[in-house]
Amino acid sequence: MNKQSYKELLAEEFSKVSELENEINRLQLLVAKYSDQQRKITKIVYDNSNNMELGKIIRNMFWKG
Repeated sequence: MNKQSYKELLAEEFSKVSELENEINRLQLLVAKYSDQQRKITKIVYDNSNNMELGKIIRNMFWKG
């Protein structure tokens, strides 16, 4: 391989790394979103011991969101 081939290969790898970093960032945002949602649901479950009320609150959460 000549110098130009190595430069092209390196550029391709930098591009792949950049794509992977973007995907990692996207997944981290999803984790944060769903972790927050899980905390909210856990609090609702502990705050509402009545199954009927709890079901209504959870259904409303997902119908609105």
